[in-house]
Amino acid sequence: MVDIELPRGLVALQLSVYAARLRLVEHVRANGPVRDWSPGTDAEGANLQDACRVSQAVLQKAIDESGLEQKHGRRTLRRALRAAAGLQMPSQLGAPDST
Repeated sequence: MVDIELPRGLVALQLSVYAARLRLVEHVRANGPVRDWSPGTDAEGANLQDACRVSQAVLQKAIDESGLEQKHGRRTLRRALRAAAGLQMPSQLGAPDST
């Protein structure tokens, strides 16, 4: 794998995408099947889904502006970004750090 020097901001944005997805997943898990949701629960789910989309769009814009995708390729950059964010996720999500 190519060693890519990733800006901290990109890694932080990847973490924010993961956090937004996790909030949505936890909402779905906590509230059961979507067909059983109240209008309020449904609206909250929609807001969380919108937050995921916004977070992903902000990350993509930052990636585009960085020029790293053009330099290294989409797949290589995404793998490096996921790996870098994955190293920080346990401490970011409140789980015990394994290091």
